[in-house]
Amino acid sequence: MNAPGGPQHGVSAAARSGAAAAAWAVFAKELIDALRDRRALAIALAMSLLAGPVVFTLVSNLVSGIEERVQRREIVVVAQERAPTLVNFLHRAGATVVDAPADWEEQVRSGRLQNAVVVPPEDFEERLARGNTVPVEVAYDESHDRAQPLVAATVRTLQAFNRELGTQRLLARGVSPQVLAAVAVEERNLAAAQARGARLLFIVPWAALIVAIVGALAVAIDVTAGERERGSLEPLLMNPVPAAALVLGKWAVVMLYSVVIVLLTMMGFLVSIRFISSETLAALMQLGSRELWLFCAVLLPFAALMAAVNMLAATFGRTHKEAQTYVSYIAMAAQFSAVVPIFLTVRDAAWQLWVPSVAQLSVLMKALRGEPLAAVDLWLPAAVCAAGTAACLAAQAKLLTREAIIFSRG
Repeated sequence: MNAPGGPQHGVSAAARSGAAAAAWAVFAKELIDALRDRRALAIALAMSLLAGPVVFTLVSNLVSGIEERVQRREIVVVAQERAPTLVNFLHRAGATVVDAPADWEEQVRSGRLQNAVVVPPEDFEERLARGNTVPVEVAYDESHDRAQPLVAATVRTLQAFNRELGTQRLLARGVSPQVLAAVAVEERNLAAAQARGARLLFIVPWAALIVAIVGALAVAIDVTAGERERGSLEPLLMNPVPAAALVLGKWAVVMLYSVVIVLLTMMGFLVSIRFISSETLAALMQLGSRELWLFCAVLLPFAALMAAVNMLAATFGRTHKEAQTYVSYIAMAAQFSAVVPIFLTVRDAAWQLWVPSVAQLSVLMKALRGEPLAAVDLWLPAAVCAAGTAACLAAQAKLLTREAIIFSRG
């Protein structure tokens, strides 16, 4: 005698086995179709590999150029003959005094001249001799980010000149300079070197998020709206394949593409960081195998979610062009939502772990800063992504049972 529910269990197991086989068949079919477009595949893989070297080359050259100019300690002065006392101090401070060009204002605005320009008044020495306060103009353009370290170096040197003159005037009057120094300010930066480097490495998780979002967009559109536009979705659904198995097989292909692109991008970053030309930058940027594994653990569930979201959005598109519009807006929203934590006063708030893309960027930046990660930092974003993926796949399977989706084409 059969146990109660025995035959039903057999049918259920057979059905599950058949659905799994059907999903695998769909996966193999879609993967072969995707691999046939070798040009698009080669471009996607090449761009993934080159992303890291290109980004790090640009960042390294930027930082190295700024370091070199700061170390030269060039200070641009208009009409040096107006302020020989100031020029003498600058030379003693180890700075190189450079005459300002005739069109220095235009060069500062255009960015050709990155240094701040010191403009002493014509009666600088006379007012200085009388013991008056002499206004010295420091001209710069703050819209040029690369000029900020050079401007700060110039201002600090002028402040040192101001302190020296102030000390001399007090001593001439028999007053100890310590009278004005009621408080001795001692700065202590609590940020570790790895945390300071994380500010520069922000581009790494940002780029990884972008490739996880857009890396397999073309494949997601092709297996959904592309099928509808070509008219191949109808005969595909005529096969005795459950809609859920069909969706699962297609999603697995999109997910595979996305995972490969993310991994190649991370490998490109990991390799290219070994060839950073700036020693200071190399010391700050700590990106090793530990960070790589954390990136993979955080990004792969997110890539699975974005694959499902993009497929669901593209399913509504009757043509490839229409579907591309839908997924483009989704990709844009996901990319911009990741920068939300930048504008918040509280870093790593608990609610951020519930928001895809925001959670991934927050956790990745925390890892780059060398801060310890709790278990909830990994499993909660992954659980949210898994739930979102399941919901999107279920919604798409339901859509494929609607005649308006199956038979309507642009």
